[in-house]
Amino acid sequence: MSNLCVAGGLGRMGRAIASLVGTHDDFSIVSVFETEEALKASPDYAAATGYRKNAVIATSDATRALQPCDVVIDFSLPAGFAALTESLRGVPRPLVTGTTGVDEKDAKLAPLAAEVAVVSAPNMSVGVNIVFALAGLVAELAGEGSDIEIVETHHRTKKDVPSGTALEIARRIARSTGRSIAVGRGAGAQKRAGDVFIHSLRMGGVAGEHEVAFSLEGEVLKIDHTALSRDCFAAGALRAAEFVEHAPPGIYSMLDVLKLESLER
Repeated sequence: MSNLCVAGGLGRMGRAIASLVGTHDDFSIVSVFETEEALKASPDYAAATGYRKNAVIATSDATRALQPCDVVIDFSLPAGFAALTESLRGVPRPLVTGTTGVDEKDAKLAPLAAEVAVVSAPNMSVGVNIVFALAGLVAELAGEGSDIEIVETHHRTKKDVPSGTALEIARRIARSTGRSIAVGRGAGAQKRAGDVFIHSLRMGGVAGEHEVAFSLEGEVLKIDHTALSRDCFAAGALRAAEFVEHAPPGIYSMLDVLKLESLER
């Protein structure tokens, strides 16, 4: 059984992971790294999450949270990610990180990845990673004359705009086609040929929707993914945790975890 530390354990994703691990035979949560504010608001981890399999250390001290665990799953915010990676220098542990909005994230993970395996992905659902794998290929086949637009929708409290998932889709298209990425389109602005445009909606409690539209002459092809709940992200994170615990040092993506590298562009 793998002992997990969950960074951001009282957030939406942290609670989804707690719910899934509570019924899973191969994992236990032994510690949670959270902000002091979150711990004050929810001082009883079991009551807040429903996780009652075993006792859990809930702390704002990243080093203390890391000590009893085998693998870290990180769904914190950029400030939490910075504190976590700083502590991981002294207490290296295999890491699965889905935190978005971090500039030059892979560069910041490189020192840790020299010692242990790290899975870094903006989205851990199986379906979205199939979209990642297909996006570049479809863009190549659609050709230079196609228009490509990405629309992403998330809950009203999501911090980063656009989503890390939409940016990753756009980056994969850009990498395979040489296109530029544009975020939004101001009033009166004309579409620039060859750009990949990203549009963001924030509403209600939407877990996540992403649509990629490829407009060709006289037809439109779409790839879309809808997360019906956060369970799909939690399940992917546990698959990544199982992978990362036994993988050699290095930075991996969910395509490595899911063995989808052959489709990558």
